[in-house]
Amino acid sequence: MAPKKSVSSEDPRKKRLKSKASRDEPPSLDKSFASSEYLVRFHDDISRRTVVFGKIVDFPYFANHHIHIRELFQAQGWENFLSTRQKQYTTLVKHFYTHFELIHGKISSYVKGKSISLPHSTLASILGVPRTGAQRYTTNSWVQFEGYDPLESIRQMCGNPNIQELSRPKIADLTLESRLIHHIIAHNILPRSGSYEYTSYLDLFIMWAILNKVKLDLAFYISWHMETCVKKKNGALPYGLHITTILNHFGVDFSGEKETRDDDTWVKKNVPVMEEVGEEAQMDEAEAAGNEEPMQEDQEPRSAPSGSSRVNEDNFQLVLGRLDSLATSMGNIQTSIDNFSAMVTRKFSTYDEQFGTLEIIHSGNQ
Repeated sequence: MAPKKSVSSEDPRKKRLKSKASRDEPPSLDKSFASSEYLVRFHDDISRRTVVFGKIVDFPYFANHHIHIRELFQAQGWENFLSTRQKQYTTLVKHFYTHFELIHGKISSYVKGKSISLPHSTLASILGVPRTGAQRYTTNSWVQFEGYDPLESIRQMCGNPNIQELSRPKIADLTLESRLIHHIIAHNILPRSGSYEYTSYLDLFIMWAILNKVKLDLAFYISWHMETCVKKKNGALPYGLHITTILNHFGVDFSGEKETRDDDTWVKKNVPVMEEVGEEAQMDEAEAAGNEEPMQEDQEPRSAPSGSSRVNEDNFQLVLGRLDSLATSMGNIQTSIDNFSAMVTRKFSTYDEQFGTLEIIHSGNQ
């Protein structure tokens, strides 16, 4: 006789509730998280955010094309920070921000079983930047700092001494040098995602300081910006490349981690710079869906860019991306100017000869 099947006495309704509860549970705790509280934070918030890795600034590239901004960043002691190459790990960056805290100027975090403690001096040392400099910030008004005159600084950045109204300029109004500096600020110094059409009050202060070689405390701004971004709802997570440097310092094991592949060189050669790929492209899509960029609380309400400003921005990016081909085909700027001048002279000489001939013919016919 076949054995009788056992009949479960458990209430079917309770079984369904158990099944639903198991589906809603977050992933199981492992050494990636210091406690279940951080696991829930990662699962419900940080894991859904985008990471801003930053771009590597290729200073020799700019120098080869007669754009001399390197000395401005050398004066700040930031050249190595801006040109550092590192592998990128999206998941580990998110684990770093899951445990991130800033208390009395000291960062603390936890990644893969390693506790991370970053007082201001340690952060500066790890990132290879000076430990001194000005510490000023604001998100909704002009920065107050001795020697900083916002109106005079705007005239300098726009190359227009006749500006009378004190208002934040758009990117299209800046000189080429100032626009490049702003791009580096937006990608590397205070990294964010989304549109870079407007300048913030803090952007303008930092641009002024760079242009005039006024020393700034970069480690202070990094700590402050990290906290601002992680506290902001859906804020993008900055300094992805440099977090790899921090994790290296604390001996975090990268084995088994999936490296994020992305073109992280700030100026791409032979292609327009405006073409973004990988993580940057994802960030733009996220911002387009409604997320505000971390450092733009003081920004004017966003609207669709005007045709002229959009064209100007695209042209600016296109010029940057095509500098190599221009240099190859035209030699250097001075040679190009000389050649153009000679061509114009030859053209006018030809016109003079032609008009002279016509005058002779006209006189002969009379």
